[in-house]
Parts: sequence; structure tokens; C-alpha cells
Amino acid sequence: MSDPSPPEAKPAPAEPRRSILALTIACVLALVGLAVTVLHLAWPSPLMFTLFMVVGQGSFAAAMAVYLAVILVDLRRRKVL
Repeated sequence: MSDPSPPEAKPAPAEPRRSILALTIACVLALVGLAVTVLHLAWPSPLMFTLFMVVGQGSFAAAMAVYLAVILVDLRRRKVL
């Protein structure tokens, strides 16, 4: 019996790696926003409210922007857009 050799693994293209990195960044930004939100809810104070308005909402907005950019890049790569 002949022993079939396994197919050689091809290196992943750079584009999906970038997308995965960008999605990881978006997730981390969203988690930072959630952490600041929980802190604001646990200890309501003017300082925590300011931190929530600047850092929390800013990180949520940045996470959403990165996520939408990844979606658009993926759709263009697949030639849907």
C-alpha cells in the first residue's frame, strides 16, 4: 500500500490576517467601553460620568468604525461591492 503524503499547507494570505487583527482590535475596544460603562454604573460620580462620555463612548465608536471597515474591505475583496 502506498502512503499518500499530506497536502502541503499554503501560507494564509495577508488580507484575512489583517481582518482578524482588526476584528481583535475592535473587540478589545468594545470591551474597554463595556468596562468603563460598568464602572460608571457601579460608582456613579461626575468623574466616572466624564470618563464614560470620553473613553467609553469613544472606544465604542472606534470599535464600530473598525468593524464596519473590516466588513467593507471583505465585501470589496469578494467583489460584492
